[in-house]
Amino acid sequence: INPTQVKELLEIKESQDGIYFGAAVSLMEIDALLRQRIEQLPESETRLFQCTVDMLHYFAGKQIRNVACLGGNIMTGSPISDMNPVLSAAGAQLEVASFVDGKLQKRSVHMGTGFFTGYRRNVIEAHEVLLGIHFRKTTPDQYIVAFKQARRRDDDIAIVNAAINVRFGDKSNMVAEISMAFGGMAPTTVLAPRTSQLMVGQEWSHQLVERVAESLCTELPLAASAPGGMIAYRRALVVSLFFKAYLAIFLKLSKSGITSSDALPPEERSGAETFHTPVLKSAQLFERVCSDQPICDPIGRPKVHAAALKQATGEAIYTDDIPRMDGEVYLAFVLSTKPRAKITKLDASAALALDGVHQFFCYKDLTEHENEVGPVFHDE
Repeated sequence: INPTQVKELLEIKESQDGIYFGAAVSLMEIDALLRQRIEQLPESETRLFQCTVDMLHYFAGKQIRNVACLGGNIMTGSPISDMNPVLSAAGAQLEVASFVDGKLQKRSVHMGTGFFTGYRRNVIEAHEVLLGIHFRKTTPDQYIVAFKQARRRDDDIAIVNAAINVRFGDKSNMVAEISMAFGGMAPTTVLAPRTSQLMVGQEWSHQLVERVAESLCTELPLAASAPGGMIAYRRALVVSLFFKAYLAIFLKLSKSGITSSDALPPEERSGAETFHTPVLKSAQLFERVCSDQPICDPIGRPKVHAAALKQATGEAIYTDDIPRMDGEVYLAFVLSTKPRAKITKLDASAALALDGVHQFFCYKDLTEHENEVGPVFHDE
C-alpha cells in the first residue's frame, strides 16, 4: 500500500486550536503551510510551528523531506528522531483508527510520557493505523524550543537532541508547567518528569539551571555499554542543550519585558543563537563568443551535456534503477583459473547442463571484425 494514495492520510484541517496533518503529508508540505501561518498569525500562537520549522531545516535533506512523512517518523520510533522529541514535549495528539467487527473505530492518543514502550515500539496497537497529528497553537505564556547536536551541521543524524516546552504564570517568569524530551539518551525518546516537577513553581534563573543540571544527570543516566558510545559527551550534551534552551527562552522573556536583560551576562547571550550553513553557490566560467558569430557555429559556445539535466535532477535511469523482469538472464565472464596460461580447450557442457544456464559464448561466436579490439594489437 502506498500511503500517499490513501486520501484519509493526506488530509489537512485547520481550526481555532491548531492544524491537523494527515500521517502521510510530506514534511515539505508541513513546512510550507507552517511558514505561511507563522507569517499570518500572532507570534504567541505559532511558537510550536516555528520550533517545528526550525527543526525540519536539519531533518535529513530536502530530497528526503519531499517524500518523507511525519507519520512514518513517529511509527518508526527511532531513538534519535529529530521530530519525536518536539512532538513529545508538545504533547501532540495523534488520531488512530482500526476496523473492529467490520466497523471503523477511532481514538486519540497522547504523545508524551508512556507513548514509547520500547525500542521502536509504542502504545498504538498492531491492528491500528495512525491517521494524523494535531499541532496545537501556543498561548502567550508558553514557549517551546528544540535543538540538535550532530557530527555535521546539516543533513546528519543526531547524537543528542532536545525539546523544551514551558508554560509560565501570567506575565511572570515562574514555571507553571514544563515538559522536556530528549533523543539519543535511551532506546526511545525520553522525557524527564522528575526534573520537570522540580522546576514547577521556580523562577527561570541561573539558580534553577544548576538544580536542573544536577537532576538531569541523575534522571537520564547512560550505561557505559550503551550503543553509540561517547557516554560522557552525550550526558554533557543533555545539560548543554537544556542550558541553550534556558538562554533562548530567557531572551524571549526579556524581549516581552517580563525579565530584565541585565540578568543575563552579555557573554552568555550568544549561546542561544543557532548556526546555519550559508546557502551554497556555484558558478561556471566560459569564454564568450563574438557577437557576429553565426548562431549555427558551436565553436566556443558553452553546450549543456545531453544528460546533464536528468543527472542533476536524479531522473537519469541507470542499470541498477531498472526493475528486474520475469525471465531476465544474467551475463558473467568465465575467467581463467591459471595466470599466464595458454587456453587449449573450452568445454562448457558441464555448465550448460545446469538448470538456468542458457548459453555460453566465446570467440567463435564473433566475426573476425567483431573481435578486433584493443588500441595497439587488434587481436584481443
